[in-house]
Amino acid sequence: MYRVTTDDQSQQQVYALPAEALAPFAEARATLEVAPWNGAPYHKHKPDSPMRALTFGPTGQGDVVYLILDDYRRVDILVVVWVEVMVNMEGESRKR
Repeated sequence: MYRVTTDDQSQQQVYALPAEALAPFAEARATLEVAPWNGAPYHKHKPDSPMRALTFGPTGQGDVVYLILDDYRRVDILVVVWVEVMVNMEGESRKR
């Protein structure tokens, strides 16, 4: 198992997640504890890089960017984002 950590910045991003994002984020965090290499490489030209991204949420609204420190069996969460799609009266969608 890996120990998953957050710094002040990423912890504030977790606190700011909307209610509907909390369960999917918890599932993503659990994945990082057992299989952090399952995330996609953050840099597509460096597929073996320990900097990874994991998409979460029912339609992929969330993303966690993290760094794997294998020697310490630790995963440092760097960034947590959640994008909501708003639909206006004309049926056009935009990200918020």
